[in-house]
Amino acid sequence: MRKEEIDSKNWSLSEMHRFGIFDNFDFLKLDYVLITIFLTLSFFGLVILASASVHFSDVIYGNPSAVVNRQFLYFLISLIALFIAFTLPLNFWSNYDRLFLALGFILLLLVFIPGVGIEVNGANRWIRLAGFGLQPSEIMKFLCIIYISCYSVRRIKEIQSHWLGFFRPALIIVTIITTILIQPDLGSSAVIFVSVLGILFVAGVKLSQFMIVALLGFIGILLMIYFVPWRWERIISFLDPWSNPWESGYQLTMSLMSIGRGDWFGVGLGQGLMKMGYLPDAHTDFIFSVIVEETGILGGLIIISLLFALTFRIFYISKDSFLRKNYFGFFFSYGVAILLGLHIFINVGVASGLLPTKGLTLPLISGGGTNLIVICLMIGLVLRIDYENKTSMPLTVIKRRVQF
Repeated sequence: MRKEEIDSKNWSLSEMHRFGIFDNFDFLKLDYVLITIFLTLSFFGLVILASASVHFSDVIYGNPSAVVNRQFLYFLISLIALFIAFTLPLNFWSNYDRLFLALGFILLLLVFIPGVGIEVNGANRWIRLAGFGLQPSEIMKFLCIIYISCYSVRRIKEIQSHWLGFFRPALIIVTIITTILIQPDLGSSAVIFVSVLGILFVAGVKLSQFMIVALLGFIGILLMIYFVPWRWERIISFLDPWSNPWESGYQLTMSLMSIGRGDWFGVGLGQGLMKMGYLPDAHTDFIFSVIVEETGILGGLIIISLLFALTFRIFYISKDSFLRKNYFGFFFSYGVAILLGLHIFINVGVASGLLPTKGLTLPLISGGGTNLIVICLMIGLVLRIDYENKTSMPLTVIKRRVQF
C-alpha cells in the first residue's frame, strides 16, 4: 500500500476533523470487538501477574500481593488515560504533536540527572515523580508514532517527492533513539525505529530511501550488539544456553524449563515453581513462561491468539481509516499495530528461545505501570479514530495503484 491516487487537499489536517466531543454520543458505534479483547487481556493479565509476582512481592515488599495491588492501581489510571484519549478530538494531537514530542524528549534527558533518574541494573531508564516510577522511553513510543503520523499528513507530498521531507523527521527520530540507546535500551529503540519506518513506508517514501535507512538501522543494531560485551554474551548464550546454564544462559534455561513443565495443560494456576525465585523477571519480561507453565501450551496459544487478534483489529481500523480518507487515523493505527505486534513477537520469541534475550514486555500482561498506561492511551486513541470514522467520515471506494 504505497502512493495512492488521492487529491492533495485530502491530506490537510484542518479538513480532517472538527474540534470537540460529539454532542450526541452513539454507543452503538463503539468497537466492542476491540473493547472485549482489551478487557479480556487486561483481566487475565492481572490474574497471571498475581500468581507470577508472589515470590518477588514477598521478598521485596514483604507482601505477596504488593505488585498486583500496584498494577491494579496503574490499571485504573490507565482506564482514565484511555477515556481521556478517547474524548479528545483527533486534531488536538495534530495541533500539539511537536510540543508533546519536545516534552517527551525532556523526560528522556531527566533520567541522566542525579536524584531524578533512577539506576536499575546499570541502566538509567526511570525517573521518580510523586512516588511513582516513570519510564520515558515507553512514553516516547506513543509520542513518536503521534508525531510521525501528524508529520506524514502535513508533509505527504514532500515525503513522496523530496529527500528532505523524509530526512527531517528521520533526523529527529534518530536523535531520540540515540538518547534511548545511551540509557541503554536497545529494545525500545528498535521498536520505535521499526514502527516509525513502517509509517513512513505506507506514507509513500521512495523505496530507495526506505531501503537505505532500513539497512543503516540494521547495521547500527548489529554494531551496538557486537561492540557491547554483555549484549554479545546474550547472543552467544542464546545460540547455546545449555553450554553455560548457571551464568549467561541461566535466564533462558530457566524459561525453557518453565515452559517444559507446563506441557499441554499446565500445572495449575498459582502452582508454578520457576516464579519462586528461580526465573528472573518472571512477572515482567518472562511472564509468558509462567503462563505456559501454569496454563499449558494451550493457555499460551490462547493468549497469543488474543494478543494478535488485538493487533489485527487495529490493522483493520487502520485500513478502514484509509478508505474513509482519515489519514491520521490510518497512519497512527498502522504504527500502533506494528508496535504491539513487535512487542508480542519479541517477548514470546525471547521466552521460548527463538530470539536473544531482550527486555520487552508482553502488552497488557506484564507488570509495569508506564507501559500499561501508554498502551491504554494508544487503544483509547484508536477507539476514537474508529468512532470518528463511523460518525463523521464517509466511506469511499478508492482505486489504488501501487508505485515504487
